[in-house]
Amino acid sequence: MTSILLVEDHATFASVLVRLLMTTNDLVITSVARTAESALQELLMRQFDLVLVDVSLPRMNGINLVSLIRDQYPALPCLMLSGHALAHYKNRALEAGARGYILKDNAKGIVDGIRRVLKGEIYVSKELHQR
Repeated sequence: MTSILLVEDHATFASVLVRLLMTTNDLVITSVARTAESALQELLMRQFDLVLVDVSLPRMNGINLVSLIRDQYPALPCLMLSGHALAHYKNRALEAGARGYILKDNAKGIVDGIRRVLKGEIYVSKELHQR
């Protein structure tokens, strides 16, 4: 079973995503952090196979969090979740070390993206390929 840390400040979206991954037989969100700071604490206490990070977080944004995770846990893949369908955010996230950028409104893309990043690939929502 793949253990995922979700960093998402919107409780409703977090619960929807937890339920979505429950429908798979191999992916599970084992912890939800509402802030970048609490995500860093979770990483000190537990091991995860992947971190799903929202771009927009209170205080420290998700892109800065990914950069910190990359520095402290270079082998741990991070995948950005976002409602921002702008190349600017995608490019900054990938430059910070994210292994992908997924738009929140694409449930199938989230599952596919997780699986592809776990295989070592980089995944970007298809809506952003032309931007």
